[in-house]
Amino acid sequence: MAGANAQACVADQHGGLVCGEGKAAMRVVADTTSPSKNYAFAWRSPQGLPSGNDIPDNIENVLVRLKDGAVLAKLGGEYWATGEMRANRYELIAAWSPDSRSVIEVANSRWSSDSFAYYRIDDASASKLDLRAMVEPVMTARLPPRNREGNAFRVRTDLPVTIDARGRLRFTAMLYVPKSETSNDYKVQVNVRTSGGKPSAQVVSVRRAKAN
Repeated sequence: MAGANAQACVADQHGGLVCGEGKAAMRVVADTTSPSKNYAFAWRSPQGLPSGNDIPDNIENVLVRLKDGAVLAKLGGEYWATGEMRANRYELIAAWSPDSRSVIEVANSRWSSDSFAYYRIDDASASKLDLRAMVEPVMTARLPPRNREGNAFRVRTDLPVTIDARGRLRFTAMLYVPKSETSNDYKVQVNVRTSGGKPSAQVVSVRRAKAN
């Protein structure tokens, strides 16, 4: 999977980028390309990209290198968009570091963040760090014990998700009961560092934020 080669990514009739052909084809997700223009998020399915109004099955999101279509990592979401249609109530956000060596994946479905992860790129592959598994328990511990069960975790993509050159990740996330009127929102900072090619992280700040 990681490092598997397709072909260089080229523009299609819808103005998007497609990497490879046939069942190996992948379509780059709009607005996920790195500042260096070297990497992006893409989606694929075992049947290849659909034609017409066909809806794809078994979607897989990936981190791809644009110059040759090499897949560097499998992502956690199932977002897709053909240029004419897109997945309903799904979104896929990429927040890149200034040097394009790190990226944050936010893959939201209707109620929650299905994947919230950090990837460190070394050109031929990418190392993953599960941010949701780290952050959600810290946020939950801030709630009264009676309110800790049954919550969905969701990173707010209507507010900035950023990672700077020093590996400081800032975002706002919420814990809430789906279809309820209230949510518990927190502004969070996570510091990420890489040693020996492996990323590690620490939650350094969790502050209540006004829900809106």
